[in-house]
Amino acid sequence: MKFIVFGEDWQSHPSSTQHIFKELAKSHDIVWINSIGMRKPTIKLLDVKRVFYKLKSLVLKKRHTEESADKHSKLKDHTLPILPWHDNKLVKAFNKWIFNKKPFVDNEPIIYWVSVPTAIYLINLRPIDKIVYYCGDDFSALAGVDHLMVEPLERELILKADLIYVVSEFLSSKMPKHKVKLLSHGVDFDLFNNKKQKAVELSNINKPVIGFYGSLNAWLDIELLQKLALERPQYQIMLIGNIIENFDSLLSLNNVSHVPAVEHHKLATFSQHWHVSILPFVDNAQIRACDPLKLKEYLATGTPIVSTNFAAVRPYQEAVLIADSMNAFIERVDYAISISDEQKLNWRQTQADYAKNHSWQVKALQISDELGLG
Repeated sequence: MKFIVFGEDWQSHPSSTQHIFKELAKSHDIVWINSIGMRKPTIKLLDVKRVFYKLKSLVLKKRHTEESADKHSKLKDHTLPILPWHDNKLVKAFNKWIFNKKPFVDNEPIIYWVSVPTAIYLINLRPIDKIVYYCGDDFSALAGVDHLMVEPLERELILKADLIYVVSEFLSSKMPKHKVKLLSHGVDFDLFNNKKQKAVELSNINKPVIGFYGSLNAWLDIELLQKLALERPQYQIMLIGNIIENFDSLLSLNNVSHVPAVEHHKLATFSQHWHVSILPFVDNAQIRACDPLKLKEYLATGTPIVSTNFAAVRPYQEAVLIADSMNAFIERVDYAISISDEQKLNWRQTQADYAKNHSWQVKALQISDELGLG
């Protein structure tokens, strides 16, 4: 039994699918197909850069990050010249020809693991094969997705899938009950729990630091962050990640600093040492369906967490300070900063207990058991 995985670009960012298959690749052959896209490119700089990167990958046959197949892995990644116009009949025929002329399929049974719904039409399913749909987002509400193009392909994928994994109860409610299972996000517990040296960007800040890492995108509550910064000038807000939306007004404030996206293995050098980790999300369909990876990473560090109120954090209310309003959010930040060292030790233990049960090793074992991999 081997896997053919349709995901994002291997090693491009630490998605849950990549974490899962780093574990499964220790004992199973994995063919990883780099992103085939869920929207048509535009002339925006971000899209131009992505097209350039894809062309470079195809021509030079190498990644801009570390090679995918390390000594302990049975995973090989492939970049194919798939065109992202997945609603065009001629393009779909071309893409299918490109995929099926590769020697990925032999006599061995295959599990097609599909994280990208636009891949479904590429698959020529045999009776010995299975399709697993790993649904990590509500694609009907996800920013940056061509919803009109993706929706019919997701419907086809749901129909053809033998098993559907979802990351949240909200997503579970949208799927056929007889084929859906919950697989919430995991965490590299040791990476985030074992003590790390403080990031240099934090070393010269002489006041409490409130931190967030991730895309600076439409799902962040800019109004909340501005209110926090203006009403608490004695705190420093640090935002780490690529800027996708316009955050100029927030970043112009003296006590708000921005650090460009850092490598995943360096995140704990920030989140272990700032005073509060925050999840300042807006209330929208995307957030109601999500299970943010950073939640369990935050938990593993033991740093106090303050969050707006959304479904994914509610099971952790003993370890996360959840706020229903802007004023309550600021009050909880104040409290998190004020707690004593002794309280922090208790807090850290509670959070660690939650995080430990969600390691990627545990998630990989769950998948192996449910797919009968032995």
